[in-house]
Amino acid sequence: MATVTSSPSLLFSASSSNLLPLSHSSSPRLSFSSSLQYSSSSLSILPHLSSNSRRFSTHHVAFSINATAAEKKKVLIVNTDSGGHAIIGFYFAKELLGAGHAVTILTVGEEGSDKMKKPPFSRFSEIVSAGGRTVWGNPADVGSVVGGETFDAVLDNNGKDLETVRPVIDWAKSSGAKQFLFISSAGIYKPTDEPPHVEGDAVNAKAGHVGVEKYIEETFESWTVFRPQYITGSGNNKDCEEWFFDRIVRDRPVLIPGSGLQLTNIAHARDLSSLLTLAVEKPEAANRSIFNSVSDRAVTLNGIAKLCAQVAGRPVNIVNYDPKAVGVDAKKAFPFRTLHFYAEPRAAKTKLGWSPTTNLPEDLKERFEEYVKLGRDKKPIKFELDDKILEALKVPVSV
Repeated sequence: MATVTSSPSLLFSASSSNLLPLSHSSSPRLSFSSSLQYSSSSLSILPHLSSNSRRFSTHHVAFSINATAAEKKKVLIVNTDSGGHAIIGFYFAKELLGAGHAVTILTVGEEGSDKMKKPPFSRFSEIVSAGGRTVWGNPADVGSVVGGETFDAVLDNNGKDLETVRPVIDWAKSSGAKQFLFISSAGIYKPTDEPPHVEGDAVNAKAGHVGVEKYIEETFESWTVFRPQYITGSGNNKDCEEWFFDRIVRDRPVLIPGSGLQLTNIAHARDLSSLLTLAVEKPEAANRSIFNSVSDRAVTLNGIAKLCAQVAGRPVNIVNYDPKAVGVDAKKAFPFRTLHFYAEPRAAKTKLGWSPTTNLPEDLKERFEEYVKLGRDKKPIKFELDDKILEALKVPVSV
């Protein structure tokens, strides 16, 4: 039977008993100029008074900066050309550049392809203007694509199986890279009766990411693995929040499989990038570690719909249903897993002193503003599968 709910959204807090004091600022990093002086112990920020700027402004301030990094690192990011993970490389590159490191981002495919006309790739000029280097090609030929350049650290944010990632791992090892980082997935955890997932929980041995993680451990002395879940943030090109917005702005029911009380986790890409940067800057603390790269708060599936409606300033009609009863595949009808699926960033907090900054009610505002800016709220969209479900449930839809 379908149920309709309009109760307040539910956000659940994961355990914070292991939270350590922050070892880095949670505020946005400053953009650094290409001319940097390094100090092993201090950061000094002085106002730069030019002829056009003689006083501080809350919007435009020029700084002369001595970076805190005792050692400037050269980092290669091998970035996927699609999906929710594409945004990770973009944010990580900007975070590293802001911290004074040198960055090359190798994106799968060709620079002139249609995929590169979409975010976050369409915003790669932001990486270049910050002093980074962007190249395109086949990760299997990574050595020739980067022109024989060597790196201190290499991140693979592309492959999901050993066949894809092995050439990058082998090249990084043979070229002398000191540290290897890999974006895995919290999706490899086996379902548990004791959520949330924490590092060390059982994983599905058949998952492609697991084989990659094992090979990295066998190949590198210094390695770190990151397991994200769902990701939000400006420039994301995978439909998650948009799926809800599409229905809410058109006054259509939001169809959620099951009770809608299932828990999941959505983290902002800035949190992933700050965690990755800490691992580069604290290689000893991050060495041979697996980090759940997630927010420390869970949200219900119904709660996501309510929060999306809140930022859109519209009412929401949530209809919960049994996929089997209406004869549909929930994976095709809904953008999230329909079981409890969330993890806790316990290791990142205890080993790196990291703390997430994701604030889902606020972060969704950013996504809705981009949604409207792109004109998606006015585009014609077919809801054929939704209509099939609603017909089976005998729920009318106003036209």
